Amino acid sequence: MKPGFESRFTLIWWISLLGICLVVLSAFRSLPQISDLLINADGDDQMRLVQIRDWLAGQGWYDTRQYRVLPPEGIPMHWSRYVDAGIAGVLGVFSLVLPADLAEQATVILWPCLLAVLMVLVLAQGSLRLMGAVSALGALAVFLSWAKLGGEFVPPRIDHHNVQILCGTTIFYLSLVPGRKRFLGALAGALAAVSLAVGLEMLPFLAMLWSMVAIRHAFGEIPAGDWLLGFAGAFVIAGPLLMAGQTAGTDWWVDHCDVLAPPVLALGAVGVVATVTPVLASAVLVGPVPRLLVMVALAALGLWLAWPVLGHCMSGPYAQVSPEVLRIIESNVVEGLPARTLIDTDPELLARVLLPPLVLAVLAALVAWRLRHRLEPIHVTALAQSFVICAVGFVFATLQIRAANLMTPAVPLLGGFLIYAFTLIPRASPVRIPAAIILILAMPAVVERGAALALRLSASSATALAASAPYSDCRTSKAMTEIASLPKSLVFSSLNLGPAILAYTPHSVTSAGYHRSSDAFWNGVGAFQAMGNLKTALQRSGADYLVLCPGGRLEQSSEVMQSLLNGPLPVWLTDATGPRREVRVFRVGHAALSGTAP
Repeated sequence: MKPGFESRFTLIWWISLLGICLVVLSAFRSLPQISDLLINADGDDQMRLVQIRDWLAGQGWYDTRQYRVLPPEGIPMHWSRYVDAGIAGVLGVFSLVLPADLAEQATVILWPCLLAVLMVLVLAQGSLRLMGAVSALGALAVFLSWAKLGGEFVPPRIDHHNVQILCGTTIFYLSLVPGRKRFLGALAGALAAVSLAVGLEMLPFLAMLWSMVAIRHAFGEIPAGDWLLGFAGAFVIAGPLLMAGQTAGTDWWVDHCDVLAPPVLALGAVGVVATVTPVLASAVLVGPVPRLLVMVALAALGLWLAWPVLGHCMSGPYAQVSPEVLRIIESNVVEGLPARTLIDTDPELLARVLLPPLVLAVLAALVAWRLRHRLEPIHVTALAQSFVICAVGFVFATLQIRAANLMTPAVPLLGGFLIYAFTLIPRASPVRIPAAIILILAMPAVVERGAALALRLSASSATALAASAPYSDCRTSKAMTEIASLPKSLVFSSLNLGPAILAYTPHSVTSAGYHRSSDAFWNGVGAFQAMGNLKTALQRSGADYLVLCPGGRLEQSSEVMQSLLNGPLPVWLTDATGPRREVRVFRVGHAALSGTAP
């Protein structure tokens, strides 16, 4: 055993244990309010729970259609059954000893907690192998204190983003740490296929990382070639198998652009040929220029040959939705908003997501330049990859804020590097205390709180008043109980209420924010933009009741909704609110609806 290895090994496990304890403590803190957290959760978390319930109730493995949205046909979902299976496994264990509702609550606590523990172990071990055990403190501090990253791993987050981030972070460290490169590459390739089977959001990150390792090989890093061979081999095997495992055989040749399907596999095949050929021909292709030229030429040729399969996917997953629905998505779905919009509508969210990685990246770049003559080659490579990923992810995030996920695998390493750099400062140095202060101020939690305070102090009175305006989105047990008390029916509501009604009532709904159904998107927002729109949507959907939340953000900003809440009703609606206090309910009269103007 190498001198000092045992002490570093012991230290990293103590650091890991500290991180795991903080994760578990956070999970326990959510216990008293988990019911409220779940009912107020993101609609995707609620829809995931509904999808798991339906599967466990007998819906087919390959059938992910949500039949309670716009029944009887329902809407097609593109979510992975693999995530359902993992969560269902946890739920099955709890169901042996707990009632159904408590088992679900325990599951939405434990599932993200398990993923967070895995993240702690990945960050700790990766940091140990790259910059020593102490650097794990910085990486874990970033993970646990950056709301954008750690917030994806807290109860009741059972959506798939945390799985993708975990896979991406593991692949990132596997591309850097020393070891058996073909084995590490094979693990990375298999995890890349898993990530894509779960969802395609991290595809740009995977493409960047794959390209950077190929560039490293082109410039003479021989072990990178072994990593590429392992990565490509595992991906070629795992990708098709994972697609076949969650896709019915009749759909294997359907060119879907939002799931692991032929277009993504074709893109992967292009990547395999373009990056592996220079490795296999390295004895002939001597030097970076020939290798890079061959890689670029093969990539261009491959994309041209695959264009019949890939071309229609270049417009992104929203290519099939109508222009009206696309405008709704771009203006109403918060995670899809660009930075220029969030500056006006939610600057705190923008600062919370983008400011911490920006501060860490800038500070790490300055420190790296200052220490450039003392850094080991592995540190230079790790930092270069991190800066590229952060820069590209930052640019994408300014266009759509959810693209900040692309940065998340690399940002913790920057925190670890800053701690590592701090340990290089001699104890007697006068800059040690100022450096410690700067280091503390650069941590995400401090940056986020400082930014929030600055924004609140600088906001005008009108802006502050608007920001503090009370909204009630009816995501409460009382509101759901009131809706559930209606006869089992098809409920027309705003986009925000749809998944909650599915999760907490026996009713079906007409609206849900999933891009494979333009009608479900339109019903939740566009239908309330004009009375004629609402009448048409009610006719087309066949809804039995219209449910409004009087204090909701959309209800308070929509003239149509305000007229229904405060003015005379059209003849095709009858007030059926009765004793309900949280929501307003209107019975739809289809006979009158089909024979009268609004």
